[in-house]
Amino acid sequence: MTEGKKNKQYNIVNFIAAAVIILFFTGVIVAYYYMLQKATRSNIVKSVELNAGSAADRIDSYLSTGVDTIQLSAYALESMIKEGRSNSDMLDYMFTQTDAVFELLPESSTGLYGLVNGEYMDGGGWIPDDDYDPKDRPWYKQAITDAGKVAVVDPYIDAQTGEVMITFAKMLYDKSSVIAVDLSMERLQEITEEAMTGEEGSFEIVLDRSFNVIAHSDRNEVGKSYKNEKGTFGAAVMDAYLGNKINYFSLEYNGTEYIVYAIPLENSWLCLSVNDATDDYRGLRRPLILTVLAAVTFITIVMIITVNSAKKNRLTRKLELETESAVAANKAKSDFLSNMSHEIRTPINAILGMNEMILRESISDSIRDYSNSIRSAGKTLLGLINDILDFSKIEEGKLEIIPVDYDLAKTLRELVAMIRKRAEDKGLALELDFDGKTPRHLRGDEIRVKQIITYILTNAVKYTEKGSVTLKVGFEKDPGDQKGILLNVFVKDTGIGIRPEDIKKLFMKFERIEEERNRNVEGTGLGINITENLLGLMGSHLLVESTYGKGSTFGFKLPQRVLDWTELGDYNDIENESSGAEPEKKKCFTAPAATVLAVDDNQVNLMVFESLLKRTQMKIDTAKSGDDGIAMTRRKKYDIIFLDYMMPRKNGIETLHELKAEAANQNVNTPTVCLTANAVRGAKEECLRAGFDGYISKPVDPDELDDMIRSFLPKNKIVEAECEEVHADPADEELRARLEKLKELQLDVDAGIKNSGNAEGYKTLLEVFCRSVDQKIEELNASCSEEKIDDYTIKVHALKSTARIIGAEHLSREAELLENAGKGKDIDYISRHHAQAMKEFAALKGPIAAVVIPDEIPEAEKDDAGETMMTDVFAEIRSAAEDMDCQTLEQIFKEMHKYRVPEDETELWEKLKGASERYEYDRILELLDSMKSGK
Repeated sequence: MTEGKKNKQYNIVNFIAAAVIILFFTGVIVAYYYMLQKATRSNIVKSVELNAGSAADRIDSYLSTGVDTIQLSAYALESMIKEGRSNSDMLDYMFTQTDAVFELLPESSTGLYGLVNGEYMDGGGWIPDDDYDPKDRPWYKQAITDAGKVAVVDPYIDAQTGEVMITFAKMLYDKSSVIAVDLSMERLQEITEEAMTGEEGSFEIVLDRSFNVIAHSDRNEVGKSYKNEKGTFGAAVMDAYLGNKINYFSLEYNGTEYIVYAIPLENSWLCLSVNDATDDYRGLRRPLILTVLAAVTFITIVMIITVNSAKKNRLTRKLELETESAVAANKAKSDFLSNMSHEIRTPINAILGMNEMILRESISDSIRDYSNSIRSAGKTLLGLINDILDFSKIEEGKLEIIPVDYDLAKTLRELVAMIRKRAEDKGLALELDFDGKTPRHLRGDEIRVKQIITYILTNAVKYTEKGSVTLKVGFEKDPGDQKGILLNVFVKDTGIGIRPEDIKKLFMKFERIEEERNRNVEGTGLGINITENLLGLMGSHLLVESTYGKGSTFGFKLPQRVLDWTELGDYNDIENESSGAEPEKKKCFTAPAATVLAVDDNQVNLMVFESLLKRTQMKIDTAKSGDDGIAMTRRKKYDIIFLDYMMPRKNGIETLHELKAEAANQNVNTPTVCLTANAVRGAKEECLRAGFDGYISKPVDPDELDDMIRSFLPKNKIVEAECEEVHADPADEELRARLEKLKELQLDVDAGIKNSGNAEGYKTLLEVFCRSVDQKIEELNASCSEEKIDDYTIKVHALKSTARIIGAEHLSREAELLENAGKGKDIDYISRHHAQAMKEFAALKGPIAAVVIPDEIPEAEKDDAGETMMTDVFAEIRSAAEDMDCQTLEQIFKEMHKYRVPEDETELWEKLKGASERYEYDRILELLDSMKSGK
């Protein structure tokens, strides 16, 4: 082969190699481009999704205001119709509710109106023309068609104002009355415009069910029907959406590329966020062309790929780290706030509970004084622990300032009692400088005022090692309010002081100054931040003066209303008011002539209820469902009825309404009390609005239960009695010692005994838990596997309540999380956590049973229960079941534990025993009738 051919062949190989290299790197660049395009698209979609979600949330929130208003008003008017209230009363209610709507949505609604009880009523005072027929209006027709659901009527021009409105309407239970409220479409238009403020080439669109434009960030588009248009941008958006049926999609129109994100709204409307992505995509094409042309240069290509790849990786990792950090911080905050209440309340409640025993049993005045100080300080501390959650509420703007009438003297006495011991323990002098002319009776948020002063006093003591802490209280006239003052409170200490450059750090959350120097001082760094925010909400701010190394002064001037100008006077006299007061003595009573009914699907709750009221000698009937409870009210007149809020098939509110609807029922006017384990703010008000006369949270507090019964029982049925002194019972002490072993299972034995009334009652509850937990778990497993979420939620709620009562707070919290997931229809959370929670519940059974369930008496040592005895026993069981006397049934089966039941009646006996434990009186009678008939 000649040299020329070799060179030619070599050149061809080099050419091919170069071409392959160029093609390879060109392919890499192209692939990288598409990958970058995909990432860019993903970022655009996420940005649009955030905007769309925010706008949709605000729209849904606005629309849900109408839904909530209608739901609440419909419920109230239905109750008034059922009670036979006059049309005038109902119109007055609509006027009042309309005022509330005006306050909540000024200039966005014409108020509440509707056809109620055959008459058109308008809470806004509008009087229609004579030819106005409400039954011909869209809001009435749509509500009747939707039959009890909240109907959303598409926009129309209001006959009263001429404005475009949307109507929410609901048919009432009489199937002819309809209540409605209008919301202005103008506010909806403003929301869409605000959503796209400053977003060039982007739009926010709201469409109704027929794809008509309800609101648009471009007002010129409002009223158009995109589904019927041809060749317009709106038509292109509509065609793309109907062709995709997914949350987001791309759209090209007149050379412009858009990303559209669609979110359905609550009323079957549609919210579309449209974002112009042309510049983002165009910016990617230019580097592609330049990079492909330069692909022949190997080093350049490699450098570009390497640099861009590294940059992207760094950016991605940075974003991931920032995201992980934010998620971790939010989780830590959420965990802290959710666990804070229980973890700190538990020991405080234990302290207060033991202190209460000291107050009841001690006869020493000095010890009572100490105990009263403990109770006062403990309650204050408990209030502070509850209010630590205010940190989260402040951030979310949900904190409430609730003014009440209060006695400044009592407030100061409690604050001094709380801080004095702490100051004395450090060898500090607590000096009080109170202006005796300060008005004593004020109106303001006493809890917040105490909270703020407590923060300041506590900090002063914490950061002062020697010297004194001075609390100074005075006042000055409020120039903006003739009936008000500025309450001046300042706390001066001789502590370590603060550097000028560190004062700003005081107001930063979780920030502590001079961490190294103050490492032995407890605190989270939240106190001053909360204090400043609380003062801001009440129209004031924190004043700080400090000299480093010499001390600090913290204080505020807070506007407060004056109820009367009675002066505070000398503080020594104020303290004497407390020490000279007679100690409160608990009043006890019996009511042997009274009869109450308790309805709860949880057997443990019913047993606790009976145990707590045993000493009152009242006749207590129980039922395990709303239907059974109503049936019992038809047969017997009760003095008080207690209804559990959450029960299967028919909850407490539904049971109450059905009872009240039976005009012939002898208990239609009997006082009813709601029992609920959801002891949150607003629960009490909800129950009272629903028609209950009272409310008690579970676990039931014995004193609160006594007070509730006293308030509702007829006075002639209450027999005042001396409270029996508590004497140590050797048997009870022995049982308590045996129950102490359960603490190894993380059971709060003390809380369980308190919830049950006594140690014997607690033992009985634990026995019932052991016998019933397998069935409860089996029922929950079935509901979970069949995805019967509502049924699952109610059953796990009962299990939560049982766990809380027996002191298994850790399992109660797990059940509560499952309950919350059920309420939120979060099937994924339930499927991931249900099995483990049930496993932990089942694991408690064996260890508890080993402690509380006594060994069975050997069959050989039992006496035979003869035919005559069994006949008498069955007769006693029948009588007790007919009277629904659970106490007698319990005693019968307890006594029969000593006897050997005849073999041919063992199966029946076990069924009777199980039905008795579940309070199934009808089932007991069925079993006895079957026995009698020989079936």
